[in-house]
Amino acid sequence: MKAAVLIFITLCLISGQVLCFSVFGCPGGSVMFKCMYKNESKTDDPHKEKYFCRDRSCKMAIISTDVQSRWVYNGRFALYDDENSRFFTVFIRNLTIEDEWEYTCGNKQTWSHNVKLVVSRNVCLGQICNVMFLVEMAIESTKPPKPRCGTSVIRERYLGQKKVTFHCEYDEKFKTHTKVFYRLNKDPVHVLNTSQSSQSSQSSEGKFILSDSHKDYFNVTIRNISAADGGVYLCGVERDESAHRPSETSITHITFIKEVHQNVNSKITSVQVQAYSSKSVFIDCTFPQTFRGNKKFIQKDSQMKIFVDEHNQWSRHDKVQMYDDPSEGRLKVFISDLTAADKATYRCGVKINDDEDLFSEIKLTVNQVDHFPASSKASAIIGESVKLTCNFPENHDMTVKHICKENQQKICESISSSEKKRFEFSASKAGVFTVSISNVSVRDAGVYWCGAETRHTHLTSVSLTNQHQLTPTSTYSTHKSHYICIYYRT
Repeated sequence: MKAAVLIFITLCLISGQVLCFSVFGCPGGSVMFKCMYKNESKTDDPHKEKYFCRDRSCKMAIISTDVQSRWVYNGRFALYDDENSRFFTVFIRNLTIEDEWEYTCGNKQTWSHNVKLVVSRNVCLGQICNVMFLVEMAIESTKPPKPRCGTSVIRERYLGQKKVTFHCEYDEKFKTHTKVFYRLNKDPVHVLNTSQSSQSSQSSEGKFILSDSHKDYFNVTIRNISAADGGVYLCGVERDESAHRPSETSITHITFIKEVHQNVNSKITSVQVQAYSSKSVFIDCTFPQTFRGNKKFIQKDSQMKIFVDEHNQWSRHDKVQMYDDPSEGRLKVFISDLTAADKATYRCGVKINDDEDLFSEIKLTVNQVDHFPASSKASAIIGESVKLTCNFPENHDMTVKHICKENQQKICESISSSEKKRFEFSASKAGVFTVSISNVSVRDAGVYWCGAETRHTHLTSVSLTNQHQLTPTSTYSTHKSHYICIYYRT
């Protein structure tokens, strides 16, 4: 849906008073403008009903309000009356060609302004091209795209994200103008400004930060995402009817870019994990550093959550073993001896507060594969090399070869970084690869597993396929014995 917001206002000046003005927009876009009170005393106009009508007679208002400092909605239309500032704001979303008309805004029986709304499919009509924008979520984008008339965007966030950032681009003519960021919700919109003399601005609590390049875009950053941060956001430029920086006496309006619909979810990610009957699967979940010390859990379908009570040690719950590493904000989960009954949707999560969890969703399937050997034994001469044969499922996408070694609790843990250089993988062929272990020593004795590792942004899974029992031996024990016989002559 096209939702670029294009506004150009022409003021009609009669007898020194602003009596009419025009607003330009494009189909699918939105407009926001102010209806200024006339210069009568404040006491003459207390809490009188404000309205916005489709014609000058105003026999039936599209929307009206008699409340202060609160948004009032009627479908696509909204009003916000700010008596202290002596104006009320009109906001119209999702414009259509049929919205083009002459409207009236004002106070019942006292004063009014005529508003001509022009909705044009030709976004380059007149000066409208000067205010084209594009918004793109770009936390680490190297160069924002060129300004254009774009679409409304939806952004998926998750609870606990440290920060999210998106670009708001503007025409170079407005690089010295004040930049504005609005959040639409049940309360008054939240406004942040950057001026010609400042490069950045932030809310009092540091939640929202604007940084302006004074070139052709500014960044909006939202910190520490919570459930309350979901909603509709707009960003734009404060301007008047000209392309020059407004003076202190100018009657200004806000030119917005497209809407950003921000959804905040409890689910970080959802992944498919394929594992194998009688084998094991290893899952490593990572969480935002904000919650690294919080209690973590695993949950199967809608069953009770299994929480980890201790840090930095493995704890067993039937065939499921878990390890909470608070320094890294990770939860490791190892499920052994898989059967068809283990097929389920799991949640690997962390407790945020009494009411909210943050989790990654794992959809685990358990396949019966007959051609994977149950186990094998291998021996190796100390100081030499040994090769282990491993099955590698060809239908695993975006996977890497993996080998791990069982600890005393029969949990298969990754090879340490200091030892990895002695382990070399061959290229897989017909679903088989080999692992070569060089310079074998006594410490290499034990049970090894190999398989397929899949890496996601916040979760890593390893589906184990083959078990190998490795026994290092000395050179002497691998050769035939030689006997020397001495004969004595009698």
